[in-house]
Amino acid sequence: MTHTTWADRILRVLDVIHTKLDGDLDPAALAATAGFSLHHFHRVFRGMVGESVMQYIRRQRLERAAFRLRHAGGEVSATAFAHGYDSHEAFTRAFRAHFGVPPREYRDQQRAASDDAMVSAARRVEPPRRLLTCRFTGPYDACAPAWEQLMRVAVGVPGVRLDRPTLGLVYDDPEITAPERCRYDAAVELEASTVLPTLPPGMVERSIAGGTYAVLVHAGAYDTILDSYVALLGRWLPRQGWDLADEPVVERYVVPFGSVPPDELRTEVCVRLA
Repeated sequence: MTHTTWADRILRVLDVIHTKLDGDLDPAALAATAGFSLHHFHRVFRGMVGESVMQYIRRQRLERAAFRLRHAGGEVSATAFAHGYDSHEAFTRAFRAHFGVPPREYRDQQRAASDDAMVSAARRVEPPRRLLTCRFTGPYDACAPAWEQLMRVAVGVPGVRLDRPTLGLVYDDPEITAPERCRYDAAVELEASTVLPTLPPGMVERSIAGGTYAVLVHAGAYDTILDSYVALLGRWLPRQGWDLADEPVVERYVVPFGSVPPDELRTEVCVRLA
């Protein structure tokens, strides 16, 4: 087995963890998903991901809870129970150990940081999309290797729509998750009827659900796109009273990098409404 093939197997495990994060995640079942014995799985996971399986699960649950407190507020106890903790006290201890402040103080700091700036966003109905993706883990501004690998493969795959904007699936908030652990999928669209050939290691087919999305257009370079995330998720959406689907944010590169000067780039930041 090559290193890349093993990485694909661990990536399947990370996908399962992400989709079942609020449920019961049995290490033996995760090991079976990866095709390793439980004995070897723990060492392989730690070596390739940089933390143990349970450390990864605990961190993901805490970061999801922090995202909820940051953008939706709400009661700390309800947030604790919704993210797998049996008590307010256990959640508060774990949250403080990870973020340095108790969850109530963290929530109130985020409220104080918000302002009343007008934000121009809109709702839009989008169809489901099939994607060919390549995963990158690390600081978002260092994701170029994933794009290079994806495009080398995409040009030879029938049914890839290179005439449509490329997309990025953004899983983590770099103000919550350490930059070296942020997850990002570089993506190109596929025709719905495409029958994919056997994909090389590192390439994964994914899908984006259709439905109603909140969309904000970010104008300019990517190094300021966090401001648009804050405007959409922290200012505009809370006033609308809608719930968000538990899915990655979709960046749609309408005017892509390399085609125009940086200040003329246009990126749609899209989040699906539940």
